[in-house]
Amino acid sequence: MTGMVTQNPGLIPTGSTTFYTMIGTPIIQVRSPLNYNRYFAEHGIDAVMVAMDVPDDRVKAHFEHMRTIPNFGGCIATIPHKQAVADCMDEMSQRAGDLAAVNVVRVENGRLIGDMVDGLGFMVAAKANGLAMRGRRAAIIGGGVTGAAIALAIAEAGAAEIVIKEIRTERHRFLERLLRSTCPQIKISFELTSLEGFDIAVNATPVGMNDDPNVPFPTDSLSARTLVADVVTNPKVTPWLAAGLKKGCKVQYGVEMADGQFGLMGRHMGLEIRDSDGF
Repeated sequence: MTGMVTQNPGLIPTGSTTFYTMIGTPIIQVRSPLNYNRYFAEHGIDAVMVAMDVPDDRVKAHFEHMRTIPNFGGCIATIPHKQAVADCMDEMSQRAGDLAAVNVVRVENGRLIGDMVDGLGFMVAAKANGLAMRGRRAAIIGGGVTGAAIALAIAEAGAAEIVIKEIRTERHRFLERLLRSTCPQIKISFELTSLEGFDIAVNATPVGMNDDPNVPFPTDSLSARTLVADVVTNPKVTPWLAAGLKKGCKVQYGVEMADGQFGLMGRHMGLEIRDSDGF
């Protein structure tokens, strides 16, 4: 007969454990539960984060259930749920409202409060890679939720020009209105024909995820002066980043953006994580 297991906060869930969820579909590629559970264990925090593969039509049900559970602490949302999560919120930050998307949620007395920090996490990574955005030219492939968040953060950081390649032309008006409302003087266009002359080129699409061998845009015009960035976290070196490395470019891995959001998301969910990046 084995003895009783001694409670060790952050390692073994108990009846008093606060739990957090991370939702998306697919979910196999996510890193946040690993990072937060390691943080909980290292700091003796009685909490756990669980990744949940939630179908598109069950997002609202997930939150309607979770808001009623006293020890539910919050949630991180990944693709493709960020817009659907925004529709479930009782309150959002100005940034999340402007983007009509949420990727982190906290619960206060049954109320769901959302924020959208993809763009800020991207900027944490860019800062770590030595790129100051003021006066720079940025090419962004993909104008969906994540691409819009990155574009907004780059514009707010003082970029001179942003070119967004987004095949859904109905998104163009939204993106232009979003960026001009923040930075009226910024140069914006949606015709990307070459990567020549850009200071940063970002893949903000799922292209290259897992076993996808494709790149989101031809890379023959890349030059070594361009920082090549990706939002895809698995694999670490995507075909897009591999093409940049072959051209002699400095690259920004998708995991750097994900890790850049760790403190931002944690603080929104009520965790006392030190802000060392000024965001």
